[in-house]
Amino acid sequence: MSVRHFETHSTDPYERGRELGAGCAAGIARCWDRYRELWAAYAVTPAEVRSVGEAVLQPIAEFSSALRAEIAGIAAGADLAEWQVAALNARSELLALGDQRLLATGALPGQPVSECSTLVQLPDGGPPISAQTWDWHATLHESWFVWTLRLPSGRTVHTLTEYGIVGKIGLAVDPPPRSGIGVHFNALRHRDDSGRGGVPAHVVSRRLLDEASTIADAAAIASDADVTASAAITVTAMDDHGDWSARTVELYPGGPAVLEHSDGNHGSWLAHTNHFVAGGVGPDAGVTSELSTSCERLDRVAVLARTTDPSSAGWLGTPQPLAEKLATHDLGERSVCVHGFPQAPIGQRAATLAVVVAEPAAGRLHVHAGKPCETRTASWWSSRG
Repeated sequence: MSVRHFETHSTDPYERGRELGAGCAAGIARCWDRYRELWAAYAVTPAEVRSVGEAVLQPIAEFSSALRAEIAGIAAGADLAEWQVAALNARSELLALGDQRLLATGALPGQPVSECSTLVQLPDGGPPISAQTWDWHATLHESWFVWTLRLPSGRTVHTLTEYGIVGKIGLAVDPPPRSGIGVHFNALRHRDDSGRGGVPAHVVSRRLLDEASTIADAAAIASDADVTASAAITVTAMDDHGDWSARTVELYPGGPAVLEHSDGNHGSWLAHTNHFVAGGVGPDAGVTSELSTSCERLDRVAVLARTTDPSSAGWLGTPQPLAEKLATHDLGERSVCVHGFPQAPIGQRAATLAVVVAEPAAGRLHVHAGKPCETRTASWWSSRG
């Protein structure tokens, strides 16, 4: 499957949103329908969907007036109510609301999960490279695309996101003298997640792409978000000394916590999967399914990140070598490369929907539709930047 791409040209937030809403109305409607089915599978009622959609509008406005205007524009262009587009942006929060219900009944520990694996490499004397698998509900396999948009500052943002959602994984590039920032996204679960109101985690991710230029910027912006659902947002950017750095901001109610990169054999590295790693969160605060392989996958990705030399010949400018490294199946159905559970009921089907490789120094984002192992025989990539 090829990577769907849409480019907007207006730098005004409302008009940019309306351009996207009108141009992608069918995709947004399809995404809305799929999420209504998924929320219902998590025992979230239509009334709760509307309530949460309405509840996040004001926190979004206070966190980013530009993204609040963009959501209004998307709704106008797609002929939807603003609360519907807000609910799409709060899709993680609504799933957290369902999770809490399952947790209260004791059903959550046995639920199959949709999880992702992220790594960043900061080689000695070389530009950084980062990658992740995006593992999600297979019913959403046609509901994502890469959006290229421009900001009044001259910054260009490329983000892999879902139709109607303002952002997720991506890369931002400023005009010359250029600087870049890469952002990756992993879902987390915290016992204090309520999913009711607050700033949606996807809105936080997009604001980082829009506004952060340094690691300190990213940490400050993320700390300003009052969230009700947890997520790990991994950022690669310059530090205050002009050196490339990486941090993972673990968002959770009462947080965030910050994880710094570590030294490896060929520079520094940072990896994350789907459990809390940074200190200060509390040993019993994170919630994981008994079926989760998050800890095992983190071990695999960490070994890869700290031992592979991305500055060696043939790596830069191509996503293929790193993607092939992610094509591991040693943990069975829940490996880094996830082949899915097609016979499972809706809400329990997970698969790797895309592979993303980012080169923030070069301003390039590479996206492959499908699993890492498929890039070996179907190496069709969409590269932006």
